[in-house]
Amino acid sequence: MLYGYGGNILRIDLTSGSVSTEPTDPKIAEKFLGGRGFGIYFLFTELPRGADPMGPDNLLIISPGPLSGTLVPGAGKLDITCKSPLTGGYAGANVGGLLTAEIKYAGYDSIILKGKAPKPVYIFVDNDKVEIRDASDLWGKGSLETEKILKDRLGEEFQIATIGPGGENGVKFACITHDFGRQAGRGGVGAVMGSKNVKAIAVRGNKSILVADVQAFRKAARAMYKACKDSSGLQVWQRYGTAGVTTWSNEIGAFPTRNFSSGQLEGYENLSGEVMREKIVITDKGCFGCPSPCGKWSHVKKHGVRVEGPEYESTALLGGDCALTDIEDVAYANYLADDLGLDSISAGNVIAFAMECYERGILTDKDTGGIRLTFGNAEAVFAMLKKIAYREGIGAILAEGVKHASGVFGKGSEAFAIQAKGMEFSGY
Repeated sequence: MLYGYGGNILRIDLTSGSVSTEPTDPKIAEKFLGGRGFGIYFLFTELPRGADPMGPDNLLIISPGPLSGTLVPGAGKLDITCKSPLTGGYAGANVGGLLTAEIKYAGYDSIILKGKAPKPVYIFVDNDKVEIRDASDLWGKGSLETEKILKDRLGEEFQIATIGPGGENGVKFACITHDFGRQAGRGGVGAVMGSKNVKAIAVRGNKSILVADVQAFRKAARAMYKACKDSSGLQVWQRYGTAGVTTWSNEIGAFPTRNFSSGQLEGYENLSGEVMREKIVITDKGCFGCPSPCGKWSHVKKHGVRVEGPEYESTALLGGDCALTDIEDVAYANYLADDLGLDSISAGNVIAFAMECYERGILTDKDTGGIRLTFGNAEAVFAMLKKIAYREGIGAILAEGVKHASGVFGKGSEAFAIQAKGMEFSGY
């Protein structure tokens, strides 16, 4: 008996259209636990050597952990694993929200996609009922719009993950979006999902998760919740979320500024968690079973949108790294990245790199399509996000990542392309 597990591995071959399940191997569970461990195991043992990250042989492995869907706080993350189109190596992106629990309730410990569908599709999972459904009417729509359409079509109880135009167009740092603002952002997992012609995955489940001793488990989980609630830092974290890190990061000189040329931004105060809470936050939002709802649902009146966030990383890269000092502009850039299906960390990094190239004279107005790509120009950030997602003009180069872009632009730009093995730096 596998306690804590859904009990099955779901395999979907998009090329043939076949669906199969197999029992979760207790030996694999013992050695690799679940979540990221399962993703790494299946990728290492099943991916053909030399597989093209954007080809049909790549795997997209979606795995909750053994604590997902239970009373244990902090178990609300879902791991998504593949071979990264950005680095050519392992990609493991995680996303919060409610999907990780729903997959477990449907009875699965991993969902493994391989092959490529002949046309746009979405994956429908309702407990044991699994279908590959046509998504031609959804292709080309934004991530957030797609989730809303599927919620209306299938029912609010379905938990849904989507890609946007960035994933459809193979942007190497495209993300997967869930719960209207949570992202599996890093490594290009959204590009791999798009390469398989999969627009979305919708899951509903109502099965139980078995535990060895219900009373003892409940007692331990309640003790964990109490420890969280008694923590001296909980109230600050609840009120400001990750945005509360912004001031600290700037004060210690670690806040990415102007393409990482500095660690402190003049005007950073306008991006602080306190200012964000006062100006745009409507309410708090948490992942499954979390006592600290660090997500912030915001109304950006200046640009007429609602968005979850921005989180610290988005503020750091779309804000500080591009020298934006208006929290509403940063929040709108965050909204665009979410709906276009772009990792806000990599997107902010490549735009900041392009800004430095522009200010150094390596790029000209002709290269940018007339966009004045200077630090602090919010409209330029908005425009570049769209160009990247649709691979328009210079956006097609930036869509390959900062390492590739520096190789194309040359003229010493490699020296300030901030990346490691092709992966753009994050906000710390």
